[in-house]
Amino acid sequence: MNDNEPPVYDILPEADGWHTWTVYNVKTLEAALVKSVRRVGLPFKDADDLAGALNAPERKEPGLSITWADGSR
Repeated sequence: MNDNEPPVYDILPEADGWHTWTVYNVKTLEAALVKSVRRVGLPFKDADDLAGALNAPERKEPGLSITWADGSR
């Protein structure tokens, strides 16, 4: 991923009226899995920060931010 490509991770408001957010993979449409936890129900700032943190390594090495269900890479 370079700066001209869309991000791999983005955020969406949840059905509670924009109070909580989900970080999701824009390619799979699944909630981001980080250290075996789906990243849902987050405050906006936390979700936005996490999406940025997950996208940063993707710019250097695509697939780097993926964490498998057992916590491995």
